[in-house]
Amino acid sequence: MARVATGVLDGIDGVVVTAEIDITRGMPGFHLVGLPGAEVRESRERVLSALRHSGRTVPLGRITVNLAPAGLRKSGAASDLAIALGILAAGKQVRLGPSRRTGAAFIGELSLFGEVRPVRGLLALVLALRDQGVMTIVVPRAQAAEARLAAGTEVVGVRDLAQAAAWWEGGPAPAGGRHPVAATEPAEPSQPLWPDLQGQPDVRRAAMLAVAGRHHCLLVGPPGTGKTRLARSLARLGRPLTPAEALEVTRIHGAAGGRPTTGLVRSRPFRAPHHTVTRAGLVGGGAPLRPGEVTLAHRGLLFLDEVTEFAPQVLDSLREPLGDGTVAVARGGGARLYPADFQLVAAMNPCRCGHLGSGTVPCTCTPAEIQRFRARLSGPLLDRIDLFVEVGAWDGAFVGAAAVAVPGPDPVAAGPDWRVRPCRADLERAWRARAEGPDPRARLEQAGADLLETSRRTLGLSLRGMERCLAVAATAADLDGAAAIGEHHVREALAYRREAVGL
Repeated sequence: MARVATGVLDGIDGVVVTAEIDITRGMPGFHLVGLPGAEVRESRERVLSALRHSGRTVPLGRITVNLAPAGLRKSGAASDLAIALGILAAGKQVRLGPSRRTGAAFIGELSLFGEVRPVRGLLALVLALRDQGVMTIVVPRAQAAEARLAAGTEVVGVRDLAQAAAWWEGGPAPAGGRHPVAATEPAEPSQPLWPDLQGQPDVRRAAMLAVAGRHHCLLVGPPGTGKTRLARSLARLGRPLTPAEALEVTRIHGAAGGRPTTGLVRSRPFRAPHHTVTRAGLVGGGAPLRPGEVTLAHRGLLFLDEVTEFAPQVLDSLREPLGDGTVAVARGGGARLYPADFQLVAAMNPCRCGHLGSGTVPCTCTPAEIQRFRARLSGPLLDRIDLFVEVGAWDGAFVGAAAVAVPGPDPVAAGPDWRVRPCRADLERAWRARAEGPDPRARLEQAGADLLETSRRTLGLSLRGMERCLAVAATAADLDGAAAIGEHHVREALAYRREAVGL
């Protein structure tokens, strides 16, 4: 009888699993219990072949492997290495070394020839084991740097089953398998931030508000006016991730399998799903339950280009995560609560033909067509959007000296480095004020409160709309370095409401 700690993925979270192995007399066989999924059931062939090719003898008798807890459905191949070592221990083919090694956990998929292969969601598994008090963890050598992102753990990277068994018996740690390595994602190269928005200070001001306050925004304008490029710029300009946020984002993306996690993710996620995405693809679902785009955009930005082309029922599924920062997904008897704290940026044309209000190309849509086109966005969804930004035709030069600098003052573009990181000092001040400042209602001047109350009656603002308007006004005050929220800040926030732009 032997017990070996390992882990499996449950959605985007790691779960500690104990592989219990018992070898008894009887007809030779390999029996796996504990709600194993298809990948886990197939581990029988991988484990037995890996044992033979590693110079070990497969014990004769009835081999029973139980993956506890039995009530959790297991998926993935991360428990292969633990099962193989448990069979060796139960068959008395290994003599266990120091006590700290007997309590180690083993994670890795085995090839038929005994190599230990990388697994999906390793960081989530290591964090789960650490939280349960397992501090020594053996992982695939190719993923040792990722595992070391979990501070406080002793990570041993192994190349194959034979190496793992030798270490478990008390042998030396594999070369490069124990000393910490500082692993981070390569830095993103500097890029021009708003090269196609020269001459549009109002749009850049709205973008600054969106970045400083992480406000949800809808960009409305004719085709080719830079809406998509502006949205991508917002993701680059956002506040850097804190170490805890970076670890969380790395864990989520590693578990989802959407990107190789060679190091700590330092940039905020940017997700731009196609308009044909399903509800399950956007908010999560499927069998087994998988996270959706809103979870992959956690701590980052979710961009919906041509938002009116999305199915209305898919868009309405965003209402819960926009309000709560989490999304509850239930499918086939299973339920999960996934994180979904993202900033929504959507873009749309003003009408079906795209030329309403352009001033250059006449609109060919009838009033009824315009109304049907805009009705694809429901009122409750629009009420959760803070900034409605009208993006007009580009007013700069495309080539030549005029494309480098636009004459005239532009307060938003102040500073020599505005193309790469405009007004970084203002943003840093606004981020600090947002994190440490008092309730915006305590900062609101009486003139601003009167204007907000008057606008509630004239524009028909809901309670949520008033709260969001006050939040935008507070961000405007923070960008200006003002301690109080004045009437002009409230007026600026009201100018970005959907009631003011006719949506």
